[in-house]
This record gives sequence, C-alpha cells and structure tokens, in this order.
Amino acid sequence: WVMDTANGGYTIWRKGASDNSWGAPVAFLDPSSVSWADSHVIAGIGYEYQVIKSLPDFPFGNKLNMGTGYIYTGIKLPAVHHRGACLMVIDSSFKQTLALEISRYLADLEADGWSTDTRYVDRNDSVPLVKSQISDWASMNPDTSQALFLFGRIPVPFSGNIAPDGHQDHKGAWPCDGYYGNLDGVWTDSIVNVGFGSFRNRNFPGDGRFDNNKFPTPVSLQVGRVDFSNMDKFPESEEELLRRYLNKNHAWRTGKMPAMERGLVDNNFPSFIAGIGQVGWCNFSAMFGYANVKDVQYRQTLSNESYMWSYGAGGGGPESASDISSTSNFTTDSLQTIFTMIFGSYFGDWDYPNDFLRAAIASRSCLVSTWANRPNWWVHHMAMGESIGYSTRVTMNNTGLYQFAYNGGWVHTALMGDPTLRMHILAPVENLSAQQDNQHIRLEWDDPANALGYFVYKKETGDSVFQQLNQVPLTNTFYVDSCTGAGLKTYMVRSMELPTSASGTYYNLSTGVTSSIIADPPAWELHETITMSNSIPGNGAISLDPEGGCVPYSYSWDNGENTSAIQNLDPGTYCVTIQDCAGCMEAYCGTVDFISAVHEINGINQYALYPNPVEQQLNLDLDFTEYQELRLQIIDPNGTVLASKNSEGKHLNIVWNVAFLPAGSYRIQLNGSFGQALVSFIKL
Repeated sequence: WVMDTANGGYTIWRKGASDNSWGAPVAFLDPSSVSWADSHVIAGIGYEYQVIKSLPDFPFGNKLNMGTGYIYTGIKLPAVHHRGACLMVIDSSFKQTLALEISRYLADLEADGWSTDTRYVDRNDSVPLVKSQISDWASMNPDTSQALFLFGRIPVPFSGNIAPDGHQDHKGAWPCDGYYGNLDGVWTDSIVNVGFGSFRNRNFPGDGRFDNNKFPTPVSLQVGRVDFSNMDKFPESEEELLRRYLNKNHAWRTGKMPAMERGLVDNNFPSFIAGIGQVGWCNFSAMFGYANVKDVQYRQTLSNESYMWSYGAGGGGPESASDISSTSNFTTDSLQTIFTMIFGSYFGDWDYPNDFLRAAIASRSCLVSTWANRPNWWVHHMAMGESIGYSTRVTMNNTGLYQFAYNGGWVHTALMGDPTLRMHILAPVENLSAQQDNQHIRLEWDDPANALGYFVYKKETGDSVFQQLNQVPLTNTFYVDSCTGAGLKTYMVRSMELPTSASGTYYNLSTGVTSSIIADPPAWELHETITMSNSIPGNGAISLDPEGGCVPYSYSWDNGENTSAIQNLDPGTYCVTIQDCAGCMEAYCGTVDFISAVHEINGINQYALYPNPVEQQLNLDLDFTEYQELRLQIIDPNGTVLASKNSEGKHLNIVWNVAFLPAGSYRIQLNGSFGQALVSFIKL
C-alpha cells in the first residue's frame, strides 16, 4: 500500500470469502509499514484481508477516524465450471420482439456455467405477485448461488421513509429491488405515513409500498435490473434500448468489446470529510494496482480512452452529476467504460424518468452502474473472478463487516445491469466441429488466443445442465468422446487462462462454444456360434467373433472365463461383457440347451429321414404318442439357421426342398415341448 506516516499503525485481519466475521487480528504493524506477507496460506484457497490504519481524530467531535482497505486474494484459485442458477424475469411486452436476443442471452449464460430459467410478467402485475413467482423458483432451484435478472419494466417495489442523499424533498419510499431477493423477511405496509414532498416518494399504510427502511433479513439473491422505461430523451425506443443492451452484453462476453484493465476516479467532492472517492480508490487498487488508477476527468477522458472501471461523483439531479455527465450526454456518447460507479444527489432514487443511473447502461457501451457511496459498494471480489451480482449481494447485506457501513443494509441499494457479468473475458474458441468416427465423436476447434488449456462438456437429451468430461485441462485443440451411443449430443468447449490481477491469480474460463450432432454409431456384429450340449457332463460351447469395434477385444464372462470362446458347457445361459481397444462395451448372453437325438425324444414311436444323402427333396416322418407343435430349423455346422418351418400333429410327414443348400453336412433341429433334438443329413 501507499506510504502514509500520519497514522497510528496498521491492524490486519484475515477470513474466508464466505465467513461473516473477521475474528482476531493476524498482524499489528507500525506507521511506517507499506506491506505485510502472510506465509500461512495454501494455493487454491481464497483469503480475504481487512487492513485498517488509525488516523488522527476527525476535525470535529473527536470521533474515531480510520482508513480501510480490503482485498480478496489467492494463488491459482480453481476454475469455476458451474456458477449457479439465474432466473431472468422478463417484461412480457417484449416476449416476441426480443425472443432472438433473449434466447442468445440465455445461451451465453449457460456457456458461462449458469443454469437458466425465465418468467414472463406483465408490467402492471402487483409486486407481491411477481415476488411469489421468484420465491417459488428459488425454492425449487437451490444452487451454489442464485441470481435474479429483472429485464424490462418489471414492477418496481418501493419501501421506507428514507432520504439517503439527505434531500428532504424526496424523502419517503425509494425503489427497492432487493425486496425481490429477500426471500424470508417480513415486509409490512401499515406504519409509514408520508404525504409531503415528491408524489413519487409518498408512502401510506396499505398503499402497496412497504414500511421497511432496512432489509429485514439478509438478501439471498443476486439482483440486477435493466429497465429503460420512461427514457424518452434517448432517440431509441424502449425496445431498441433493451436490444442494444443484450447485443453489447453478448459482445462483452465473447471478447468483442475489449477494455483496458484500469480504473478512473473523478471525485468532485474532495472536501467531503466522508472521503467519498475512496470507494473508487479502494476497489480499483485491489483490481488493477494503485499505479493503474487515475485521477482524471470522467467524460472527457472516457470519450477517448478505455477504462474498464470508472467512478464519478458530482452535485446531482435526477438526470446528471455536475462535471461528470448527464442523461442527455449519454444519449450520444460512447464512453469507453464497462462498469461505472457514480454518485450525486437524486439519481440514486433511480425510477425518475430519464434517470442518470439508468441512462449510463442505456448508452452505447456501459453495462453496469451503481449509486456508489450510500452505501459504499464492495466489488473487490471481482478481481478474482466473482460476478457483479456477488458484489451486489455483499453490498446489500453489509451492516458492519466492511467499514464504513454508512447506509448499510438500506433497502434502496440497487444494481443497474446484468448481475452475472464478470470482469475478465477470455476470447472463446472458434470453428468448433463435431464429427462421428465409428463408435466415437471427434471434436476439433481453433484457438487464436492460444489458451492455457481447454475443458469439454456434454449435454444429452434429458440433461438440464452440461456435464464436464475432462477434469484435467486439455492442451490439444481436439477431443475424442468414446463410445457415445446413439442420439443427439451437444458439446461445449471452454478455454482456460491464469490471469494475474493486483489481487492474485485464478483460473478463468471463457464463454463456451457449442456444437451438436446426432450420433448414429454402427452396430456391433458378434457372429456367435452356439454348440448345444448332448451329454452329461456338458459338452456345449459358445464362440464369438466381434466386428464393429477396434481390436484387441477383452472378454469378461460371468463364469470367470476371459476368452472369445468358452467350452464344455452344461445347459444354461452364459453372459459376457466385451470391451474393445477404445473402451466401448457390448453385453451378450447366449443359451446352451440340452439336445438329444430324435430317437431319444420322449413320446416318439418312430421316425424316418430319407433320402439321405439328398439332392433336392428331403422327407422327415415323425410318429408321436401325443399331439405336438414343432418348430424345425436347418442349421449349418456353425449353428447358423438357414431355413425354418412349423408343423403340428401326431403323425407328421414333413417335406423340405433343400436344393438351395450347398453341398455339405447339415442338421435339422426340432424344437417342441420335449425340448430340442437333432437329426443330421448330407446335401449332395
């Protein structure tokens, strides 16, 4: 950190990312310190640090004064393959006209590791009705994290009797999207009675606006909103602005909208004792390093230079912040920033027509905006791969974990933008193809980015999410999925890098690229030969000659044998699993029956087979004591059935034209209630 001798020393704490308290300090440092090293860490695990420096008393009131810094860090944190579940609640006005863009957005989410769902609501629905659909979804879709993206004019909840910017002329109920993400809190509408000031902020008992100034319990969902209703200063329609947002969202995710990894701070309130510019300096230094955070003018700089993150503060109105920008400027500007935090009066109450906070993301480039200082936003986790929605939930729930928690936990805290967006974008692979190769599917792709490695995923019919196929990243630009079976297969490939930020290193994944194929692998032919048993102990046999896989084959019979042919078998059923050189498997079961000569059949009086040898017509006479239903088959020495017919009665004369048979030895197999019997003949 930067040297600051006007302090009484530094105290450092450490915790896990999900811990809700800091515990005991891990270090105390003297005022001249500018660094500290923690040697008790393990690669692959994330740690969060709080550094507090004591400062002289405030210029008035002898109150406690201190400076704070936060960083989330780690060494080679593992890649996140599944990020959680995201519900997109969509204004039904745009169900048809934005169907293509919405479908693409949901595919982009899935390609970043989210499972997705949608609900369409009417902009005139009641807030509790919308909340009930969200709550039902959340309870039915538990996950590692849950995000809520409000898209279009989703009914706006209002709550409280507050004026976070200190202006009494719009004290009262403020918009509170966090209501939708607070799943187990009690929200009342029976106490607050505010009728003065702006009509927008009025709040009466029973009017549908809630009493709560603070969230009653922690917010569970990561909530963000993109709402361009009543933004008529823009020449584009509400629909066109929403379409543009999804288009630039897609461009960002796929690496087509690059941004310089640095931060801009333009604080026009330098004399404020609260030191409001610190929200930019603290967060951006953890992301990019102090040297890559610049104190320069907001609009003038971003019009010509790229800064991934920006912070601007100035005297505000609903549509502007002085010396920062205005809604009117945003209608034509293409400021080169993706994530912006802006602060000033009024526009934090973001449901004003042409509101400045919403105008930022309605512009041509920006994707995320927040009202930066009341409360302070804590977005430092994003330097290690977390989403802005993660930071939103941390900020909404901060009532003291991060200092200072001015207005912490207040209901007005809101994110304008897609809550699933992340900072670090790795360009996806290109030209992914899926080709059938016998029993397998071969994937190939190009990677202009020359990534560190690749992960492959697959989804089959009936799967709700992609299944990861390789645990160790590939270093080649191809993959063979062996023994796939038949049916529709969708494959996804994500490239991997190890970015280094000012906070640490973690394995980052690109947006996935997909390719589908209907697999139709050739069937195996086993070419079995079964020899029936006609003695005790048994002398039956089964022999297999597989075709369709790759050699060598291995065999695992249920009687313990491991060869292609098994012999000396008693009557019974024998099963085997056959595996080829690629690991593809086929199961087979064959039955060895006990078979006797015709004269040994119970209930036969006499039989005759003539002429034998035979050239054309073969006669078989059978005389039974009881009525019989027979199935007769001519089989060759390999057990292959060449012809068959049925006959029934007690006294049978069966005539068979065998002229079609090549010369050789054959048998007629008789199948009936008595079992099986054989009689041999020779074809001339």
